[in-house]
Amino acid sequence: MKKIVVLGGGPGGLVAAYNLARLLRGKAEITLIDKTGYHLFPPSLLWVMVGQREPEDIMRPLSKLEKHGIKVVAASVESIDPDNNKVATSGGEFEYDYLVVSLGSTPRPELMKADDTVCSPWTVEGALDCRRKLAGFKSGRIIVGAWSWPYKCPPAPFETAFLVKYLVEQRGGDAQVTVVHFWKKPMEPFGPTMSEAFQSFLDMYGVGFKGGVEPVEARGGRLVASSGEEIEYDLAVFAPPHEPPKPVAESPLGDESLGGYMRVDKRTLRSPRYGNVFGVGDIIAPSLGLGMAGIFAHFQAEYVASQIADEILGTYMGEHYNMSGVCVMDLGYAGAAVYCDFSKKVMGEAEYPDCVILGGMRAFRPLKYAFERYWLEKWFA
Repeated sequence: MKKIVVLGGGPGGLVAAYNLARLLRGKAEITLIDKTGYHLFPPSLLWVMVGQREPEDIMRPLSKLEKHGIKVVAASVESIDPDNNKVATSGGEFEYDYLVVSLGSTPRPELMKADDTVCSPWTVEGALDCRRKLAGFKSGRIIVGAWSWPYKCPPAPFETAFLVKYLVEQRGGDAQVTVVHFWKKPMEPFGPTMSEAFQSFLDMYGVGFKGGVEPVEARGGRLVASSGEEIEYDLAVFAPPHEPPKPVAESPLGDESLGGYMRVDKRTLRSPRYGNVFGVGDIIAPSLGLGMAGIFAHFQAEYVASQIADEILGTYMGEHYNMSGVCVMDLGYAGAAVYCDFSKKVMGEAEYPDCVILGGMRAFRPLKYAFERYWLEKWFA
């Protein structure tokens, strides 16, 4: 019986393990290893920030997957040895015939040169910290941005700014909210259509935008940019620096030219050096030239699971690799949905993804609620 090890219980690892169990039906031993032992639904962290959710509302124990025939191990990955098909963890060593690496990217807010006037809702702790800082905030200057690239969910700073603006206005307050970003235009890497659409949202809801700002330090209510420019604020909300997990960066899978992130073949998502090792999600985003988002990990995991199943069964017709992304945003006042096809961009055939955006509709807010419920119930009900 083949042994398949999946590293990471985020969106990519969850979908990969589940689909492998569904496709192989006991014909392989599937082990999912995650350091926390629970699955977190990251898109709802912004709702934790504004008090619409508690952390336990968006977390589920991965042990519930065991009913599908998946062995779940709560342990930290310490090292990966692809030359010998082994993974060392705090819970022991695991051998594999196939390895799926979905360890994500690690937010590192401590790498910002910042004091307690700055918070980062990219983790549960960070979202709760932002909630405390926003409690009672009724007037003043709030800046929202990203410290460096890459970071999880490229549109998230904009969604954060809208939610913060809406929260303060619902209290009868009047906050001056501005997105400050190293992009010169809103959503610049996604093309002119997206830039214009996001600028229209900013104008519509009274949120400012200041581009070309590369943060160096944020202390005492003053953001210093690499250009020497200084921006004053009362509260700053930032996507923190992200790093690849050390077990990947320090293994033969890590690519120094990608900052330690994993390199994969763009068509198969396999390691170019190790044909039985696949990458999924944030850990391979720089290799594909994509942003980091759970929807990418979801589609990639389905594709990878189908390839492994095909090799083991010999008769399974694999899934098509869906190189698209869907993002539903809560703007507070209303909602918006974005669909982008990245296939030509990933393959170097186009400068920008092909995107369509729908916005200004209240219907998209309950759509985001519905997707959250669907996601958590589909895998864990």
